[in-house]
Amino acid sequence: MKKVCSIHLLWIGIFLSLLLGILAGFLMGTGKNWQGYEERIALLEEEKELLQQTQEEHKETLTESFSLSEPYEYILLEEDGYVSVYHTDRKTRYADTDIILDRLPKNLQKEIKEGKYMNSEDELYQFLENYSS
Repeated sequence: MKKVCSIHLLWIGIFLSLLLGILAGFLMGTGKNWQGYEERIALLEEEKELLQQTQEEHKETLTESFSLSEPYEYILLEEDGYVSVYHTDRKTRYADTDIILDRLPKNLQKEIKEGKYMNSEDELYQFLENYSS
């Protein structure tokens, strides 16, 4: 009986040793994983900050570019088959032209029927020079 008890104790000792070894290995592996996890979180936070800075810079650039764009001064509209020039309010006529709408390229006719905007007087006069007879 003493021998059987000793064998049982030996097996229990081996089993407990194995169990403790597995547990220690698991805890060590978990510690390494946890450290890697913390490093990844730190890197992600840095990337997030860089992305936010880039977005802010991009937003400032867009704001500047929008503020630099010129407002439209004139609009070309079709009136009785001819091209007329109005201020952008579409009510105040600036000038009548002798440009017949049907003699213009199709895509330009469409733009004028919808209202072709001109940024400046120079752009307007350039258009009139190109298409007046």
